Amino acid sequence: MAAMTHMAVGLAAKRIAPKTPVILLILAAYVIDMIWGVFYYFGIESMADGTTTNPWSHGLFMSLVWSALVGGIVFWVSHKNRRAGWIAGLLVFSHWVIDFISHPMLFAFLNDTGLSLLFDGSPTVGLGLWRTELGMNIGEYGMLVAGVIIYALTLWKIRREKKAVELENRRE
Repeated sequence: MAAMTHMAVGLAAKRIAPKTPVILLILAAYVIDMIWGVFYYFGIESMADGTTTNPWSHGLFMSLVWSALVGGIVFWVSHKNRRAGWIAGLLVFSHWVIDFISHPMLFAFLNDTGLSLLFDGSPTVGLGLWRTELGMNIGEYGMLVAGVIIYALTLWKIRREKKAVELENRRE
């Protein structure tokens, strides 16, 4: 359940990237978890003993690296569209920001110590909103509702503008 906030950010990002398919915005917000899945599969990172300290995917330093990498790839693939690159990079980094707010997630992971700043053995940080079930539910559902509302309002605005253009074209 601790992933609804990332989806919410992807949905809300439609407001600043109206021409980008929403699935790509959501995927950008999940890139760090996708990297974690690959690292988990190959044994690079783990969830041993109820911990979630995974510095190679979720640490601050590596989150900045992944954000820059994805932003650069999107910039290159989009034929040097700086805006697209920045939005993609910021969506990837939003994952770390949300995890910083939520970790340590003691409600879900009993031995969670927070997010690594650098690599194994470095200090860990986190505000710990997800320490309790109530905090987790408020954070997850609150963010999801906000993301859905922003997305719905953005779609409404896009459709309204499209209809206005169609009406203008008919008059000419």
